[in-house]
This record gives sequence, C-alpha cells and structure tokens, in this order.
Amino acid sequence: MSVSGKYEKANYIAAGKKFSSQSIVECRLADWAENNILAVSARAVFGGAEILPGEVRYGGRLYFTVLAATPDGAVISGERGAEFSHRAECEAAAPAHTADVSLRVEKVEVKRDGRTLVLSAILTADIGLFVPAEISYLTGGDGVVCDFKPVRMTQIYACRGEAEIEEEFDTDYVGDVLAHSETVCVNRVLASAGAIEVSGEINLGILAKKEGESDTVSYERLIPFRAEIPCEEAVSGCGASAEVCVRSVNINAACDEDKNRCRIVAEFSLDLRGRVYRGENVQMPADAFCPGFSDTVERQEIAVCEPVAACTATERIAGTAAISGSIDFACAMQAIAFGGCQAAAVADEGEIRAEGVVYATVLMKDGEGFARSVEMSLPFAFPVKCDRAKKGYFVSVSALACGISARQKKEGELEAECALKLYFTLYASESASAVTRIEAGDPIPVSDAAVSVYIPCAGDGLWDVSKKLGKAPDEVRRTNADLEFPLTGSERILIYRQKKASF
Repeated sequence: MSVSGKYEKANYIAAGKKFSSQSIVECRLADWAENNILAVSARAVFGGAEILPGEVRYGGRLYFTVLAATPDGAVISGERGAEFSHRAECEAAAPAHTADVSLRVEKVEVKRDGRTLVLSAILTADIGLFVPAEISYLTGGDGVVCDFKPVRMTQIYACRGEAEIEEEFDTDYVGDVLAHSETVCVNRVLASAGAIEVSGEINLGILAKKEGESDTVSYERLIPFRAEIPCEEAVSGCGASAEVCVRSVNINAACDEDKNRCRIVAEFSLDLRGRVYRGENVQMPADAFCPGFSDTVERQEIAVCEPVAACTATERIAGTAAISGSIDFACAMQAIAFGGCQAAAVADEGEIRAEGVVYATVLMKDGEGFARSVEMSLPFAFPVKCDRAKKGYFVSVSALACGISARQKKEGELEAECALKLYFTLYASESASAVTRIEAGDPIPVSDAAVSVYIPCAGDGLWDVSKKLGKAPDEVRRTNADLEFPLTGSERILIYRQKKASF
C-alpha cells in the first residue's frame, strides 16, 4: 500500500513583531528667552511610514505651543512646527510588511540658548508589523488519516481617509485668543459595505485673554463628529478598528462689544486611519498519521489577532492632584490649559481594568499679581463592566478628559476633578498548529494474536485512541459502539483480528 498526502495552500495576515522607538524633535523660538515660560504643549501628526529591510522609517510633523509672561506682565503665546523623519531598527521588518504606527509625546522641555528658546520633545512611536503569510497544509490523501479542526485565518486591510469638521459657538467677550488644544476620542467604529464608519468627539480647549486685561480665561467645547474611511475590502459585520487625529485647526473669533459676546468658528481637518479584519475558519489537520506505518509529521503555527468587541464608559474622578510647584491662598486661579489624558487597560473575566493619569496646566496670579503656572496630574484606576471581556484579550483605549477643574480647598494643595470618556476595543489572539507535511516510514509489525486488549488512559478522546491503535476513527467507532468519549480509563477495548484457516 502506498502513502501519498494531498495539500492545499492558504494566505493570511499574521500579527508580527511589536516594538517602540524614541527620538527627540527640536525647534527654536527666537527672541523669547527673556520671557517667563508658563506652559509648553506638543502635538504629533503622523505623516506616513515605509518598511525597509531591517527597519521602519516614519515621519510627520510636531506642533509646539508656548505660553509665557513678558517682563511687563502680559501673557503671550507662540506656535512652531517641526518636520521629523526617523528610523526604527527591527530585524524582522521587510518591504512586504505593513506597519501600524501610533505616536505619542512623552516629555516636553524648554532650554535657553542666548535670546532663543529651544523647544524639544521626546517622541515615542509604538509600531506593530503585519506580515503576509502562506501555508501549505495537508488535506488528506491515500493511506493518511487526519484530525481536522477549524483554524482561524485573517486578512487585514489598511485604509486611510480625511474629514473636515466645522463648529460655531459663543463665549464671553474676550480680547484675544492665546492658544487652543484638541484631543480626540473615538466612540464607535463599524464596518459597512465599502467603508469604515467612525464617530467620536473632539474636545476643544480655548485659552483667551480678557479685553484690556492680562487675566486669562479658558473655555471648552465638546464637538461630535462622524466620518467614513473608504475601504473596498470592508463588508458589513467584519471586524474594524480606527484611529483619528487632528491634522490642522483654524480658529476664528468675531467679537460683538454691544452684546458682550464672542463668536468662535473652529475648522478641523481630521486624519483617519483604519483597519479591516476579515476572518474565516478553515478546516485544517491538527494531527495526522499513516495507519500501519511509522510516520514523520511537520507542523506550522498560525497566529491571528482581531477585534472581537468594543464598549464605552464614562467615569467622574476627583482627588488631590500632584503639582509641579508650590501654591498658597494668595494665588488666584484663572484658567486650565493643555488638558489631556493618558490611559491603559487590561481585560479580565467580565470586566476591564482601566488606569492612567489626567494632566493639565493651571494658570494663576500670585499675591503680587504676577502670572504663574503649575502642572498638575491626577491618577485614576477603576474597573469597567464588560460582559464580553476575557482574560488574555488585548485592549486598546481612546480616552477624553472633559471639564478639568482645580481649586485650592487646603492651602498648598489642588483638588482636581473631571469627567472621563473611554472607548475600549478588545482584541482576541488565537493560535493553532496545522500539519504541513507527512512522510510514511517503515511498516509497523502487526500482532498475530486473534484478540488484543487495549487499556486507555483517562481523558483519551476518539482521536487519541485511534492514533494509538493505528486505526481510523470511523473504524474504532464501528467496532466499539458502546464507548463514550472522553474515556474514564476503566474501559477495555478489544481488537479482533480475523484469522484465515490454512488447509
């Protein structure tokens, strides 16, 4: 009897190596060295990425915003932008791969160089590779018995789009808009035919100066948005994820002295990046053997990761904030600037544990009327109920801190409060091995006894028994119809061999 295996091929996208890379981005602000720096903020906008052998190159633009007090007490602001292009070494990277790059600003510093301010930021890029893969797997053949099980195969498609959002709202009458800050929270991602539908909110913070005064005041506006990312491969019901960042902002203020009001018009250009995950279960052999022969089996591991659920949460947090400087009751709080949130999450059975920190700059005047500032941070940690959460799921978070406020209830301490909006995407990772090749060896000697008794192990299934006996599962079932799997270990399996009489 000859043994010959049959094979088929399948393509999928595997989740590759995940790694991080840090770099420093700098720019200069001339003729600012004599000013007292109150606050500095930096925002990164992703430009694109290229994968080369052994490295990932990524670039974009970093926008700095600086608030300062002049020697005569006036509060002023300045903005600068710096292009960046960096490379992250990764031995596993290859041109056929695609890279998912997320940027975050870790730390911003200011140094004086003569009459110039040197603004610098530590920029961290979190990079994940997606690797096209192919597998040739066993489907059966002459003299081959296979144990087929479903194996998850996923195709991942990247897409990108843009959206323009405009919002108008009224504030109290102000003399000048000093600065603005924007954070984005995605609260819904849904795949439809030919597109990914994305919705969320933009938290716009406006820092302004009162008319004819050096006092500052802050306003906040929560702006909803909805957009689509074109993607030909998207179909209704498939998994999808998205990331949204503000590419550019244009703020116009028109003041009406008679009504003592100011009309703010904010125009946003959004950069949307999405991924579509199209998965299917393919029947592949988890194991195989050649009845009557010794054999050699080769296997290949298949690992996929795809979004399986999403949920939202809103939580109000409050407490004593950590501050970067000293304050007392002589300080008069004026405004909150550059507020934001950093969050992370871990999945457990039926819940998600969220933790992170809310941060902002508090602008004030001291007892002598001079402009001052302190940076404050408020950590948080709390569970969020989520029925579909399971231990081992990877969780990504989109977070928004709304209505950040601070007051000095006890001298020298700041009590902070805000509302958190969180959107969690849960990813399930699956891995399985499939038989990619089988080779038959020498025939196995057959016992000449008419009857043999096989004593199984507790927990043995039909496939375990079939492989140990060297018989197809159907044959084991047919000759031992009373067996219930998995076995308890107390069963006795009889193997009959037909004997031919010789005359």
